[in-house]
Amino acid sequence: MRFFHQFVGLLLLFSTLNVTAQVGDSLATNYALTDNAWHFRAGDSTGWNNPRYDARLWTTINPETDLNENLDLWKKGRGWFIKRFRFRDLRNQDAAITIQQFGRSEVYLDGRRIAVLKPDGYDSGGSQRITTLVPIRIADSNWHTLAVRYAFRADPQLSAVVDKAPFQTEFGLMQKAMPRLIDRQRTSSGMGYLITGLFGLLGLLHWLFYRANPAQRVNRVLAATMLTFSVGFLFNETNDSTGTLTLDSLCGALSRAGISIGTVLLLLSVNTYVGQRPGWTFWSLAGLSIVAMLYSIGIGPLPHDLYWVPACLMMVEYVRVSWLAKRRNPDADARLPWNSLKITLYALFAMLLLGVAVGISLSVFSLNYDVLEWIEIPLKILVLVAMFSVPLGLSLSLVRDYARTYQSLRQKYDEVEQLSAQTLRQEQEKQQLLASQNERLEQQVADRTAELEQSLADLHETQNQLIQREKLASLGELMAGIAHEIQNPLNFVNNFSEVSTELVTEIEEEQQRPDRDEALETELLGDLKQNLQKITHHGHRASSIVKGMLEHSRKSTGTKEPTNLNALCDEYFRLAYHGFRAQEKHGSTGRFNCELKMNLDPTIGEVNLIQQDMSRVLLNLINNGFYAVQQRQKTDKTGYQPFVSITTKRLDDRVEIRISDNGTGIPDSLKQKIFQPFFTTKPTGEGTGLGLSLSYDIVTKGHGGEMMVESTEGEGTEFIIRLPR
Repeated sequence: MRFFHQFVGLLLLFSTLNVTAQVGDSLATNYALTDNAWHFRAGDSTGWNNPRYDARLWTTINPETDLNENLDLWKKGRGWFIKRFRFRDLRNQDAAITIQQFGRSEVYLDGRRIAVLKPDGYDSGGSQRITTLVPIRIADSNWHTLAVRYAFRADPQLSAVVDKAPFQTEFGLMQKAMPRLIDRQRTSSGMGYLITGLFGLLGLLHWLFYRANPAQRVNRVLAATMLTFSVGFLFNETNDSTGTLTLDSLCGALSRAGISIGTVLLLLSVNTYVGQRPGWTFWSLAGLSIVAMLYSIGIGPLPHDLYWVPACLMMVEYVRVSWLAKRRNPDADARLPWNSLKITLYALFAMLLLGVAVGISLSVFSLNYDVLEWIEIPLKILVLVAMFSVPLGLSLSLVRDYARTYQSLRQKYDEVEQLSAQTLRQEQEKQQLLASQNERLEQQVADRTAELEQSLADLHETQNQLIQREKLASLGELMAGIAHEIQNPLNFVNNFSEVSTELVTEIEEEQQRPDRDEALETELLGDLKQNLQKITHHGHRASSIVKGMLEHSRKSTGTKEPTNLNALCDEYFRLAYHGFRAQEKHGSTGRFNCELKMNLDPTIGEVNLIQQDMSRVLLNLINNGFYAVQQRQKTDKTGYQPFVSITTKRLDDRVEIRISDNGTGIPDSLKQKIFQPFFTTKPTGEGTGLGLSLSYDIVTKGHGGEMMVESTEGEGTEFIIRLPR
């Protein structure tokens, strides 16, 4: 908590706050007793509790000094605190010593041990914090010796920040000690959490302002400033309730980091608000503040308690930037940061006057402590005014900006309302004219509706034509493949027919010779017989192709029949390849060639399919694969080997068909659209955008299956079809 007081006192020049607080502590002491300073010596000796032992040669130190600033105590972990006192107003009354302690201690009064203070779990690594009342009763006004044998446990530290004092003592009446302790702790916690909440609320408001208007970046910086202060003060307040040095070092480091960074951000906020880019002065001070923070967290307290140097320099720079902004900008709203600084100075001056008044009252009048506690009320109000006037000055400046914007919008809104009223009057004057035109408008609406209905009917007809065109295109591609496939057996038939004609001619010539060679005639007749068998074989082959073509061209009945899926895939894989090659025979790239890969699962058997529909699906997907590898072949000249593969596989209750290629692939942004009607990635005139849509409907709606696509742009595409068995 001491760093908090230092920060508040130095950042906002709150030196009078600490002075007044010390005056308040001395008031409580003078109300109870006359005392001397505490004397300290590190180590341990049972003879030091002797009231006749002279401790005046020991080090004079306040036990409320942090543990790590008392180097002898910090190294040895134990020591004695001795103090001489005498009662003034508490003679023959039930008094108590209020002790707030970190660690363990034994309290001796005039050599007699009156209390052993040890928190629960001290030896097992638990909390070292304890607050208690030690009752005493002294009947005389002689000098007495209070000795405290003190020790603490050196818990592991997460940083060099230690904000724990050995103990605090206060004498008072027994019946008032506990209420006073509770009131003081409640007031201190309330003050700390109030400051934390106010900074947090300001940070939230500025963040909401920034979300509403991202162009005003100062709100973002102010939101970060206020929230950083809020976190710093929150950990500072939490630090007062930590029970171990481990937690204390963690909370102390976070508190110091939050407050130091918040100070830098506060200076950045005023630079951002006045439209000034941070210069070397800002960065130098920011670096100095960060270095001081890192030194105190990582190494230890700054020498000679120099925390005030970066904070004061920051405030001087804040004043300089605000003063220059006031002089350069004639706008009265730009003076708000400077005016807020003046409010801070007025509050500090009022606290100084209050401290001087309290000091004079203590030296001249004998005031009751309960009456002087009322001084805390105006002091805390002044502290809050001084602390929040600086950030509130910037906040109010931004609020003024919003207010001016609102007023401007309000004026425009009033102008719009006036124009609206004028327009309304004109509309009322035209009411009769509009009434006479309603009938004509209704007729026009009816005519337009009829036109729209006709346009809709034309659109449906066009869609049906496009669908039919896609089917015809698919059929044309199939016919091209069949024509190429049927050309092979016809070539054989023609060739063998010509050869057979030549053989018949040779036989006739041989028969006309007087010396006929019967062996030659037999050989020629044998060759003729083989040719006729070849002609018959290839004729049957052509007949089967024609039969398949007729079956494909026959209109689908929509009835599923057991179908050899592997044979269907094999047939249309080859037909599609020959058809595509026939189309691209005279293209710019020459004859199209592609590696065909088939991996057909022989265990599939027959599957109930609508054969004509499924053949269209296979033909369309395979042709898409050929098109993709052809497009990549045009651009990829570095050893690219195109391939298209078809794979079948038997699953538990389904069969799977995978048609893949190593073509151009599909971008991720288009995968969601490829099954939509009329969507195509081909150039205009090369595709209708209905092939994949029809295929998807055939698989999902016609066969109750699934159709999916997996693709990587530039690497290839794979279509996956799953059909019920």
